[in-house]
Amino acid sequence: MNSEVSALLADAGMLMLTGMSVVFIFLVLVIGAIHLIGVVHRLLPATESDEAPAMRSPAQSATTGKPSQAVIAAISAAIHQHRNKS
Repeated sequence: MNSEVSALLADAGMLMLTGMSVVFIFLVLVIGAIHLIGVVHRLLPATESDEAPAMRSPAQSATTGKPSQAVIAAISAAIHQHRNKS
């Protein structure tokens, strides 16, 4: 019986080490890929067409990056209506 327990513990230990090794290798690969993407992103010149849609919301002006007058008016009206509600 004692040898069965020892064999089961040895198998459990090998399974644990194998699983932890696989997870560790996977995480190292993911971190390496993220760093590689960062290096490539820094080395390649970014064009304005690549960054423009992600950096600017539709409510912002195309030239200044500030909110448009329509957005400011809508926010002001909503605040005024909320304050006058009670």
